[in-house]
Amino acid sequence: MLHSIVPVEEIWAETDLPAAELREVMVHGCMMQVEPIDSSSGKVVRILSTDPQDYLKPEFQPGSIVLLTD
Repeated sequence: MLHSIVPVEEIWAETDLPAAELREVMVHGCMMQVEPIDSSSGKVVRILSTDPQDYLKPEFQPGSIVLLTD
């Protein structure tokens, strides 16, 4: 059951927004999803690491720009 002041039609409406192209890359030993900016850099979307210390590194916070090294 969903209780909301937003009309049901608006909640379940389909949007035609294109999905961003995301890549999973390893950066300095940390697996993350990035949105490519150009061929050599990308914006961090989320971290996929199981190491809690990776989440504390400011250079890996979402929105940060990282160099892509495959």
